Amino acid sequence: MAKKVSQQRHRAMKYWVKRIMLKSGELVTERELLPTENLFEGQPPVVGDRLTVRCRGREFRAEVVWGNWPGRTATLPDSAIVPLRVEEQ
Repeated sequence: MAKKVSQQRHRAMKYWVKRIMLKSGELVTERELLPTENLFEGQPPVVGDRLTVRCRGREFRAEVVWGNWPGRTATLPDSAIVPLRVEEQ
């Protein structure tokens, strides 16, 4: 069974960074972002992973703090968009 979950973890899906906590403590929500900004297709990162995001005209590294845990994508349909919250590093 664990092998099946592992195989599904690597399938391509869409994931979208909807909330970004900046170093200043300010929270940026999807309302401030362009509809396609920080919308990715591929293997969704899990909590603790880092990725590069765009916000307010700059790119920076951020850590996933909420939204996808190991094994979660195995229960989601292929059409699902995994929402993520990240924190600027």
